[in-house]
Amino acid sequence: MGQKMTWKAMVKTYPDEWVALANYEQGDTLDITGTVITHNSDKKTFHETVRKLMPRYHDIAVRYTGQLITNPDIPLLWQITHTD
Repeated sequence: MGQKMTWKAMVKTYPDEWVALANYEQGDTLDITGTVITHNSDKKTFHETVRKLMPRYHDIAVRYTGQLITNPDIPLLWQITHTD
């Protein structure tokens, strides 16, 4: 952590994890570079850490490096909100 990474590098370095980025630049959804300030595979722990970091960074991008759509028959929003 501490240096800017590409999305491809984040997926490789932090597979199936939530990542929070500061100092980020975004083209399209998958074209993002930024400094990873925290990461975790546990969604609840990750978001607790992000809340603590908000006063310091203010503008944080949150992404998941794994596959969010595990069952195309279930709506994506439900899958996202029910990810452990």
